[in-house]
Order: sequence, then C-alpha cells, then structure tokens
Amino acid sequence: METKKEPKNKLVNKPVSELYKERVDYICSIPRFTRRAKLENTRLLLAELGDPQRKVKSVHVAGTNGKGSVSKMMAGLLERSGFKTGLFISPHLVRINERLSINGVDITDEDFLEIDRRVMDAVNSLLATNKDFEHPAFFEYIFAMGALYFAEQGCDYVVFETGLGGRLDATNILSPELCIIASIGLDHMQYLGNTIREIAGEKAGIIKPGVPIVYNTGEAEADEVILDTARRLSSEEVNVATAWTAYQINASEKCSVLSDLMADLPVYQQENAKTAYTAFRVLSEKEQIHFDEEIFCDTIKSFRFPGRLEYIADNIILDGAHNEDAARALIKSLRRICERDGWKKISLFFAVSSDKDYNSIIKLLSEGLDIEDVYVSELCSDRREDAGTVMKLFQKYLPAEKSNDVVGSTDMKKLWKMAVGELSDDTLLVAVGSLYMVGEIKGFL
Repeated sequence: METKKEPKNKLVNKPVSELYKERVDYICSIPRFTRRAKLENTRLLLAELGDPQRKVKSVHVAGTNGKGSVSKMMAGLLERSGFKTGLFISPHLVRINERLSINGVDITDEDFLEIDRRVMDAVNSLLATNKDFEHPAFFEYIFAMGALYFAEQGCDYVVFETGLGGRLDATNILSPELCIIASIGLDHMQYLGNTIREIAGEKAGIIKPGVPIVYNTGEAEADEVILDTARRLSSEEVNVATAWTAYQINASEKCSVLSDLMADLPVYQQENAKTAYTAFRVLSEKEQIHFDEEIFCDTIKSFRFPGRLEYIADNIILDGAHNEDAARALIKSLRRICERDGWKKISLFFAVSSDKDYNSIIKLLSEGLDIEDVYVSELCSDRREDAGTVMKLFQKYLPAEKSNDVVGSTDMKKLWKMAVGELSDDTLLVAVGSLYMVGEIKGFL
C-alpha cells in the first residue's frame, strides 16, 4: 500500500487545534485497505504497543445492521452497572473522536494526539525493522489507537464494534468475554460474498473457542452457519429469538414493564434492544455481574444514537439507512411515525455511496412511502454516487406525475436549505442513504 512518508511524529510547538487537524487529515488520508487482507499486520502493531487489547475485558459485536446500536446499548448497560466502559464504533459523523469514548465521553483532542503519537511511532519503528510489516489501513490504525487508549485509561470493559465483516476485521485479534452478531443482510457484497450464507460465514469468524455467542440475525440460513460454527468451537450459543420467548414466558412484573417499553421503540430498534438485553444477561451470568432489569429500562429510555432515526426538529429526521434491510426497517418506522403524529407526506433528502446497492434502496423508498419531494445530492467523498444517476432512478420508480418533484445539486448545504425551506406543514423531511451524508448535514447545521 502506498502512503506518503510520514516523519517522526513528535508533538511540536504548535497550537493543539492546528496539530490535531494535521494529524486527523493524515489519518483520514490512509487507504481503507492493505494489499494483504490478513491480521498479521494488526498483531504486529499491537504487539509493538504492548498488546493493550489484552489488558481490558471486551465484548465483540458484528452484524450488517444494528451492530452500532447494540454496541452502544451494551456500553450503556455496563456503565450503568458501575463499570468504566470504553466504546469503539464507526463511522464517525462529524469528528473522528466519536469513534473512541469512555462512559459516553469522546476522547479529547489532547489525548487523541498523544495516543496517535505513540501509534505512529510504533508504525515507524516496524516499518524500519520488519520487512513483513506494512503501513496499517485506516481502520487498523484507529483500532490500535482505541486499544491503547482504553488500556491506558484503565477501562473495566470495552465494547468493540467490527468495521467490516468479522473474520478478517482488525478487531478480530481480540479475546473477548462475549461475542454478539446482530442482523445479517446483503451489504458489502464485493468484500464479504454474494449470499446470506457467505456473509454469515464472515460474521461468524468472530466466534472464539469457548466464548459465548449471542445472535439475532433475522435469517434462518445465517443462524445455521453461526450454530455450526459455535458447535465446532464448543462455544455456548444463544439465539435471541428463542431466549426472548423464554424470558417472556417467565416474565415478572418488571419484565412486563420492559415489554411495554420495547413496544414504544422504533421498529428496527426493538430487535437491537432484545439483542442487547439477551447479551447482557449472558454476560452477567458469565462475569457474575448483578443483572437489574431496571438498569436496562433506564438505559433504553435514555438511549439516543445520532444518525439513527434522529430528530433534529419536530419535522426533520436523519437516518443513515444504506442497504435494503435498513431501508425496509426505516419504512416501517416512518409509517408508524406518520400514523402516530399525523404527517400526510414525506420529503426525502438523499445521498449515497457508489458501492451500495442504491437501486434497491431507491425502489423500496419510492414504492413504500407517500413521497412529496426528493432532493438528491452527493457525498463529499471519492465514494460518492453521481446525483444525476440517482435522480433518474427516483424518477423511474416514483409515479410519473412525481418525476418533476425530484431535484438535485452537488452543493449539499445549498440543497438542504432548499429542502427545509420548502417543507409544508403536513410533511416530514427525512434524510436517508448514508451515515456519511448525516455527518455532513450535522456539520453545517
């Protein structure tokens, strides 16, 4: 992998803000993938840093959709149970610091710079002494920073969300206390495979011998892959659908309150909450943590996750749905919201990455919602899809009389102002298609 040569990374006499910007620019310029999609590089880098990932207990979470929400819920449950808890998630929406947080607080710019310095020094040392080492990819680098930061800060537990897949993901060098696999669907097929079975095989790669695996894939074929892997590795396997039914059969009064609380969640978050509930019960039993349903209820009541059905105004929602399953879940939630709150129509603001199956997403949204207007823009990224191409697809799938209600612009900020300004009183504006788009919008609000 070609990267520009980076000089010794020493903290120089520059303002923190200037140095921080330089380092973030450098990190974000690192390619997403290395030539060899293996874990040797990650192991070498972490070993050079003293294997900090071995100094904290961890929970490892994979999945196509919902893994970020499940990770955040698990971190909240551990924090409310009295543990200093790290959370490693992706992508970030506005600032890269969002990827590394402890007890809900993002890493400071000063700590970010110090951890980055140490990781960069380790990278430079390995590049100079080990011919088998190559500069880590972007996600590897951030993972190394996270592992070091959480260990240095003395976390009791860290919840690590995978970046892509599982088997070859940088996070898969972990030796976790618990593994979790959320829903599985068709996404990142150019990397993970073209079928549910193939993708499930990649996700199941996080399962470790003797370590419990909690899963809620929503796909029978994926469940079979996970079950076979768990049995082969002598790992306790817990299917959330089966476990949740058992919990309800043995429901206490508190559990009844819990069921009512779950019913109030957005449709797609109900399954994520069931997964987190089941996983935390399994972890509590394994780690002898006191399990308190009231803690779970409090965690869910206060749960907020930017970019996931996020209200930024009474009539404006941001959601990063970027594949078919996420689009279907969003449609169900929006129908429920419209019925509950009296919205007559929905206007869409849309931008998408070129590597997504956006044709299917656009078809689902166009046919599944009563759409008033569509505003199409482009991401500020080399992965952006051309607005004109996307507009043609909306015009193809929307009713013919709506074809003139699709407008586009490469200037996202200008188009957003237009979309907000043209909203009628009975219409809900929903931005959808990409978490990166959500981040850009939040950046100029």
